Amino acid sequence: MTPHQLTALNLASTGHTHKEIARELGIDEKSIGKLMTEIFRKLGAKSMPHAVLLACRAGLLDGKPQRHGDHAGFAAHRYRGEEPCDDCWAGERAYRAEQRQRRRQEAADGLQVLPRPPVQAREAREGPQAPASRTNSPTTATAKQHPPERQRDAHPVESKESAA
Repeated sequence: MTPHQLTALNLASTGHTHKEIARELGIDEKSIGKLMTEIFRKLGAKSMPHAVLLACRAGLLDGKPQRHGDHAGFAAHRYRGEEPCDDCWAGERAYRAEQRQRRRQEAADGLQVLPRPPVQAREAREGPQAPASRTNSPTTATAKQHPPERQRDAHPVESKESAA
């Protein structure tokens, strides 16, 4: 947005009428309508209150410096319907690369097999076991992991209707 448009939007946000804004900016009152239409178009607003709300969300009216060169600056450009500047594009590329790297690391961490506890700690928890009794079959592993009262296939739960 141009400084002229920002000034008009600032005045409108404080409750000034089109006539007062025109007097303040030193332009014809009929030109204010065109100026406001252009502001609405740039912000994607449907009315003056909507334009003020969108401008506040984008950080145009609160006096905070505009962010440039990072993801937030890129998003602010896009939100305002503008083509992001070169600094913001560079910041967005860096942000996306960082996010890709983070997702890859999380995926790698999720697939990483946790080390088995030491034999002494396992024997203290489970008791001593003969090495020959351990097999790699899935049914044996399932039976060892869950006590019989928790095995769903062994004891189906009766429905409330059949119990009554």
